[in-house]
Formats: sequence, structure tokens, C-alpha cells
Amino acid sequence: MPALDNPRWERFAQAIVEGLANGDRKPYSQGRAYIAAGYTAKDAGVKGGSAEVCAARLLKKVQPILQRVKELQAEANKRLEPELDISRQRIGKRLHKASLLAEEQKNPASMVAAELGLAKVFHSIRETAEPTHIDFTTAKSMTDIGRKLLQSVGFKEPDDISISAAIEANDGFIAQLMQIRDRAQTLTLEHED
Repeated sequence: MPALDNPRWERFAQAIVEGLANGDRKPYSQGRAYIAAGYTAKDAGVKGGSAEVCAARLLKKVQPILQRVKELQAEANKRLEPELDISRQRIGKRLHKASLLAEEQKNPASMVAAELGLAKVFHSIRETAEPTHIDFTTAKSMTDIGRKLLQSVGFKEPDDISISAAIEANDGFIAQLMQIRDRAQTLTLEHED
């Protein structure tokens, strides 16, 4: 919301927020804001005086002033809150500092942890060295499929005989799946008749 069109209203809203920000939480601070905005009233700064009554009435009757006070308070609070910086650069600097401190303290475990953290932040290492997922979509032949089947169960470098056995086992498995499909289709046709 931009500043209020009425300059007295704007100054009144700002004076209320200034009073709160400066710790002026006395019950008659609204009256002081009323006078600071350029309004005239008897008993200025006196608890229960006409400035207090007029200020309370102005806040109650003119909604844009109350909305502006809330907006100014939110802006003031936002300035007070530190902005959280979670950039890779900041985290990298902090981890580097932690590594240097660990080195000064001759603490190798903390030094290693900080260095590993740096490597993870900047993606130079991964959690696992080996891929846990075998991609069958890149297979171009049955030999590739047999090799990938064996690798998926931990056989890192299968020989030709093992690959042939895996292809046979896969063919048998596929045949069984087709039998299951055929039985299900036969049962479906029988129920439709």
C-alpha cells in the first residue's frame, strides 16, 4: 500500500509506528501521534485528554489509517529480521571456515566432515559411488539385457556363459508371464459368454 493521500493521516500512522518502535508503549502515545501529525487538541500528552480521544476515534473511523499502521509495522518487523542466506557460496564459506578451525584444533574427524560437506555442496562427489539403478532402456540386444539383469543383482562383470544363462532364465520368465496372461484372458472370455 502506498503512502496515504491525506498527509496528516500518513504522518499520524507513521508517528504511531515510530512510537511503538521506540518503546513508547504508554497508553496516551496515540494522542502524541495525533499532535505530531499536525492536529490540535486540548490536553496534549495527557492520559485521557482530548488528543487521546480524537486519535482513538480517527483510528476507529478511518480504516485506511489502521491498514497503513499495520503495513508500516510489518515493514519495520521485516527490517528487523535477518534475511536467511542459504546460497552455495555462503555455505561453502562456512564449511571452509569449519575445516580451517578443525585443522587448527588438530581434529581430523571434523576436518574430514567439513571437507566432505564442501564436496557435496559443490557436487564433486556423490553419496554412493556406484549407480543403484540399472537402466534397461539403453539395451540394444539380448546380450545387453542379460548383462544388465546380472548387474542388477550385483554381478559386476558377467562372463558370456553367465549372460547366456541369464537370457535363458529371462526367456523362461517371459513365457510364464505370457501363460498367466493367456489364462486370465481365457477366464475373462468364459465369463462374458
